[in-house]
Amino acid sequence: MGQPAKPREYHPRIPDWEGLAASIPSGTVLTQGKQIVWANDRMAELAGVATVELLHGLFLADQFSDTGGGLPDPESPRAIECALVRPDGETRIVSCRPVDVRFPKGISGNGLTGSCVWSIEDVSHARRLESELLRMSKELHGANRELVGLRERVRRESNEREELLTVVSHELRTPVTIINGYNRLILSEQVGPITEEQRRFLTESSKACHRLDAFIGNLLEAGRSGSDGEVLEIEHGALAPVIDGVVEGLFPLLEEAGLRLEVEVAADADRARFDRLRLDQILNNLVANSIKFSPVGGTIRIETRRLPRDSNCGRRESVEIAVYDQGPGVALPDRDRIFEPYTQVGEQSRAGGMGLGLAICKRLVEAHGGSIAVRARRDRGSAFVFTLPLGDEPSESSREGGA
Repeated sequence: MGQPAKPREYHPRIPDWEGLAASIPSGTVLTQGKQIVWANDRMAELAGVATVELLHGLFLADQFSDTGGGLPDPESPRAIECALVRPDGETRIVSCRPVDVRFPKGISGNGLTGSCVWSIEDVSHARRLESELLRMSKELHGANRELVGLRERVRRESNEREELLTVVSHELRTPVTIINGYNRLILSEQVGPITEEQRRFLTESSKACHRLDAFIGNLLEAGRSGSDGEVLEIEHGALAPVIDGVVEGLFPLLEEAGLRLEVEVAADADRARFDRLRLDQILNNLVANSIKFSPVGGTIRIETRRLPRDSNCGRRESVEIAVYDQGPGVALPDRDRIFEPYTQVGEQSRAGGMGLGLAICKRLVEAHGGSIAVRARRDRGSAFVFTLPLGDEPSESSREGGA
């Protein structure tokens, strides 16, 4: 039986530690005592010197400035954060961390015993980001406090406005209603006969009451526009009775202005989905506007037509209602502006009022899911056009009931 094979001796290859350290992306420094004896190129770049040799022999602590955490000390190494002072005056925030260097068993440190290796990492960008984040956080916190204050102010002002509008509604509308009621009573001659001149005076007084009542209504609607949304009582109904009611109510104004009003309701465009009170308000505003700007002897026309569904623009079947007048028209650049509150353009600016009627119409039409616009007529005048969702046809039972 032969002798057992002698184990092979293994002599590990000592790595080129300087080459390894030079390839580290962070600055690397070797100190003996308190002096720098070696540094990699990245450290020279961080320190702002041309070559690493310019760092050799310098005291490590002299290269840094204390930012509150102390300075790197080879005699009691610990991780700290401080400022690296460069010759050009620039200061960078760096993290200095001692590195525990261990050599394989049985291998000498080749004269490195008692030395200390430091990893120097530039954290200036991270600290700037943290500082900016802190600043923005403080600003956001301040903005949030300001927003809370503004919300409370808006809520308080909204409550005050609602209270004011309630007072306006009572203090103005009540006497207007009383005056108009007495006018109608006297005009009916139930309390005695009146002369033609007296009748004319009372008729003009009733017209003024109507205009004032409409003005108060617009003022109240404008005040309500700051609410969270319009609450509608939607029904599927016929348009013709609503239009006829508006025409009848405005007949005195039509007579006074010497105007004719024509109505054409298409058979397939007579039913829509709408809030009756709001639709009445929209039509009253549009027709009253047309009366105001149409010349004596002119004609105002109300038409309806059915619009087909258009999947390309997402439009469902709807009814278009147009109010045509023979007024001065609206210039192209002003056709969007006239629907803004308190905006009057062209002839409107000389006709009085507050510029609220069309803004209210736009809000109410959009609350129905429709749209409103003004177009130029081929000859003279304007066409104020708005849409409403198409309504369902009445059932047999509702037809029998007269719906």
